[in-house]
Amino acid sequence: MLRLIKLEWSKFSKNNVIVLLTAFFAIFFPASLYIGKLFPDDLPSFLPGKAIFFSFPTVWEYLGYAGNWTVFFFMGVMIIYTITIEVSNKTMRQSIINGQSRQQFFFSKYLTIFLLCVIITVYYTLITLIVGFSSTPNPSISLAFDNDMAIPRFFLMCFGYMNFAIFLAFMFRKSGIAVFFYLTYVMIIEMILRWLVGINWLDLGVAVNYFPLNSIEDLMPMPFLHYADFFQNNDIDFPILLTYNQATAATIVYSLIFMGISYFSFMKRDI
Repeated sequence: MLRLIKLEWSKFSKNNVIVLLTAFFAIFFPASLYIGKLFPDDLPSFLPGKAIFFSFPTVWEYLGYAGNWTVFFFMGVMIIYTITIEVSNKTMRQSIINGQSRQQFFFSKYLTIFLLCVIITVYYTLITLIVGFSSTPNPSISLAFDNDMAIPRFFLMCFGYMNFAIFLAFMFRKSGIAVFFYLTYVMIIEMILRWLVGINWLDLGVAVNYFPLNSIEDLMPMPFLHYADFFQNNDIDFPILLTYNQATAATIVYSLIFMGISYFSFMKRDI
């Protein structure tokens, strides 16, 4: 296992694209929390004051939602790049020729995203604790960790996005196509499928919340969406968010499906 980690590190640690995407994530992730300072002081009465962005326990949710977007974009694109660049540079084929089995190569990619998720989750935890303790009046350890399992939810959200990214990378094998489909599916295609097809045409009801990427997103949703009375559409008679348990279960199921399809595709296709 350690050998696989060292091999992945030697491949990508000095890659300019990887370094740039990692740096952007490291900067924009904590910085995005402070977008809350741009909100006006006289927020509508149904919304909390701006201090809630930075104080315990709600800082976990707001920084988690910031991570929802930054992990999706920077880390998802990076994972696609790490696989498709091996295809285009023939290093995937060379690794197999040099004696690495297909199972080892595949496992090394999932080991990489697992370790990345751990590192990112630790980063999320440290930033949240620093911001929370510096912004919360009379903070305490019990208040700081009263977060409704935010840390494991954040880890699973990271794994869900990266798992979907690695799935597309193995399916398409070309970075441009895989990145385009990744971004458009998350931001456009699934939204159309859910609201146009799922609600207006097929009337799927609450089932539209169980689409793959919406399930992952609902692990760390926009906190304002919990104020459902304001956002609820009169034509929709079901909750607009999955519960955390529902989102967790759905994300695990989809992750296993993506992993299985990726594995069998990689084992059967030419390299």
